Amino acid sequence: MNIEGKVVVLRAISMKDTKLLMELINDADTEKMLGGSSFPVSLEGQEKWIAEQCGRTDVLRCIVAPKGNKETGLGTVILTDIDYKNGVAQVHIKMDKQCGRGKGYGTDAIHTIVSYAFDEMRLNCVFAEVLEYNSVSQRLFEKCGFHRDGVLRKRVFKEGSFIDVYSYSKLRGD
Repeated sequence: MNIEGKVVVLRAISMKDTKLLMELINDADTEKMLGGSSFPVSLEGQEKWIAEQCGRTDVLRCIVAPKGNKETGLGTVILTDIDYKNGVAQVHIKMDKQCGRGKGYGTDAIHTIVSYAFDEMRLNCVFAEVLEYNSVSQRLFEKCGFHRDGVLRKRVFKEGSFIDVYSYSKLRGD
């Protein structure tokens, strides 16, 4: 099953997405804008990781593709830490800098996965954490109706210093 938005389709990750996923995780500029850390990933490592993702119920990982070409991956949108009891999940997005940014695909991907979380998964709250200097992601989540809840002080270590993380959330009734 695919999840359809206005201009994107969210589909399951498959082996054909190995190259896109490797480019996203191995891109230093992308990694700098995200929380956490990543290590260089090989082709074999990426394929093994994809194979291990089947059957998980605490994570929903989707490839973002344009509606007219479901095979072309533009990035990923993911729900993690899905807590069915409390109705909460964290949303993450990574878009390919060559063809996926600045064209409305990310906005539609966030709207689409959040609608799916509320309407199909019966969640009540979707939240995001955004680095203090990632103004593009801050604007994206605000455009998608997320509210800035607060600041997680000096939460992430990047390029030699600790930086703040802004916490955003959207409730079913927003």
